[in-house]
Amino acid sequence: MKLFHRSLIIFGWLAAFTIALYLPHFEIFPFQEKSINLFTWGDTIDLNVLSEFEKKTGIKVNISYYSTNEELLIKMKATGGDDYDLIMPSDYAVKRLIKEELVQKIDRRRLNFWHDINPALLKHSFDPKNTYSIPFEWEIYGMGVNAKFFKDKPFQPSWNAVFNTDQIDYTIAMNNDPIEVVLFAAFYLYNKTRSITPEEFAGVRKLLLEQRKKVEAYSDTRADYFIATGNCPVALSVSALIKRVRLLFPEVDFVVPEEGTFITIENLCLPKASKKQKYVYQLLNFLYTKESMIKHYDSFWFFPATLSPINDLDLDPYEKKLLQMTREEFNKFHFIQNIYPQQKVRDLWVEVKSF
Repeated sequence: MKLFHRSLIIFGWLAAFTIALYLPHFEIFPFQEKSINLFTWGDTIDLNVLSEFEKKTGIKVNISYYSTNEELLIKMKATGGDDYDLIMPSDYAVKRLIKEELVQKIDRRRLNFWHDINPALLKHSFDPKNTYSIPFEWEIYGMGVNAKFFKDKPFQPSWNAVFNTDQIDYTIAMNNDPIEVVLFAAFYLYNKTRSITPEEFAGVRKLLLEQRKKVEAYSDTRADYFIATGNCPVALSVSALIKRVRLLFPEVDFVVPEEGTFITIENLCLPKASKKQKYVYQLLNFLYTKESMIKHYDSFWFFPATLSPINDLDLDPYEKKLLQMTREEFNKFHFIQNIYPQQKVRDLWVEVKSF
């Protein structure tokens, strides 16, 4: 009898241990599993939209941020993407994530919005069939220009306005990404957008060191501040950031260099290690509703990847034209590329900023 009781006690402890070990993985305790980890840029996802999603579905969205694509790539490679369920890489970063086999294929059968995505944003070289990525928002590079400063002098919408120091008699604000700045300088000097030689890189170095004398600040998030305060009558930045300052300061214009310019598409991808596809696809379908896209535009001014919100957005004629471009027109823009070895670019950036 004692043996029976002892066996029963041992069995009970084993059963309790097994339940404690495995039960959290079952849906009868959804509060432990009903969550996803979102890793994204700051100022791209409206927290109110996520709050609405959580209330509607009971799925908790844990959000963390990165400041560069390189930071995202480093963390994805270090963890294998094991800590994340949804990420937002830019176009060139998508290509690297695919190469490193860190993202999983998109199951379009689970998406109810694919028909609404702007065709001009699909089937680009970084993911030719959009097998691994979904465009979410995009923006165009250009210059914020203080029209008051140039009231009595002509302003030519050209890359000369930020790179030709013989013509510049003002201070400028530049973006703070070395990959982008080196690319823009190479485009200005050599019309190159994919790769440059060591001799051409030396020319880029010389140009950026000379330009440094005219640069008030390098910043990805404060270009609007420098142009609004009058510290810099010209700021090289993206359309979304200049849009924000234009709403408060109508004397600020957004112009695109006549020689051509660059765009960036921010995409949503599922890390290969994620096992929470059920919840991620629910979030994706929520984020791509017309209402959600409008809220994101009103909050951050990035162009939405879908077509249905266009007539409900506060767009000027040029912006509306951009959102209705044909694929042929869209292809005139260039994508951000890393055109020279990263360590060399980083070393140059240190030199430029300490000059």
